[in-house]
This record gives sequence, structure tokens and C-alpha cells, in this order.
Amino acid sequence: MSVVAVPASVVCRRALGWCRSGLLALLVSWPFALAEAGTVRVSVEREVQTLQVNATLSALAPLDQCYAVLTDFDHLADFIPGMRSSAVVSEPGESLRVRQLSRAGFGLLGVTVDTTLGLTLSPPQGGSSARIDFGQFGGNLRRMQGHWLLTETGEGCRIDYQAEIEPEFVVPVFGGFLARRQIEGQLRAVVVEIERRNAR
Repeated sequence: MSVVAVPASVVCRRALGWCRSGLLALLVSWPFALAEAGTVRVSVEREVQTLQVNATLSALAPLDQCYAVLTDFDHLADFIPGMRSSAVVSEPGESLRVRQLSRAGFGLLGVTVDTTLGLTLSPPQGGSSARIDFGQFGGNLRRMQGHWLLTETGEGCRIDYQAEIEPEFVVPVFGGFLARRQIEGQLRAVVVEIERRNAR
């Protein structure tokens, strides 16, 4: 699921909406209990106008199941809060591209994020790890790039997420906190969906 959509011209007072940029994209530095057994740790750091996002998730499901949920691009909007649509837009034989439309921010401060991501997939293929790299191919963020790293553990799957996001609008001083809250909720939803599918 790194997994989104972004605005072009946004006034400063609406800038809080940056938080909802896709792949799933993602945060604070302590663990949170999920609706099920997995955990999420998230942090967001601001460097001038660039947001550095780091997150670690754990899910009680095998590596293949975790990878399958994160790469179910056409159905991410079914379970990720704030994501309005997600669809593969590349043709067969072309490099993989996914367009995502999301609602970022809270209430009247929200904006629509429209982003097309180019993705490189490294599936498990019988190994103990997998990786999903993504970078902005089009949309209304200045820059968004990062990766998901999935590792098999004794109890299930660990997922590490890293992203660099540079909005086209000014990020307020408290923008990192609001971003962390929203990304945290999205990542919790990913873990819940992984474990829900694994329990079927």
C-alpha cells in the first residue's frame, strides 16, 4: 500500500491537508495497539518543507498475505480511510503506474490529493522479504518517493515504510503532528485488513 492524490495551489491555512498523500505513503515514535494483534510505530519529521515519514508495522499474517494487501492497488480505497480511489493506470507491458485520489487533512482544512505513482515491485518469490519502491510520476505534489520493505518474522510479517514528501504548499509548524495522526490511522487500517484477510 504505499499507496494517492495531491493538490496544486493551496492557500496556507488549508495546508494541513498535505497529510493524506497516498501509498500509502504514512506517524509518532511509540507503539499503538491495533483493533487486532498487530502494531504500528510512526514518526514524521519536518526538514524545511520536506516531510520525512518513517513507520514500522507488524501483522499476524504470512509475508505473502502482507504483500498481497499492499499491492492490491485497485481495492486500496475500500479499506484505507480518506482514500477516494486507487487504480492501476498503466497498460500491460508498461512500467507499473497507479493513480490515487485522496482527501487530506481535517474538515474545512482538507484538500484533494491527486497523485500518480510509478512503482517497482520485488515480490517474495519464496524468500523471507519483499519490497515495493515508489516515486511520483505525476500529480500535484512537488515530490514523493519512498519504499515499503516486508520481512518475514516468527510471528508474522514486519513492514517498514519510508517516504519523503514535499507538498506544493507551506507546511505549518504543527503540520507534522496532524500528518502523523492521519497516517497512523491509515496504517492501522492496512494492518487490520491484512489480518482480516488472513483470518478468512
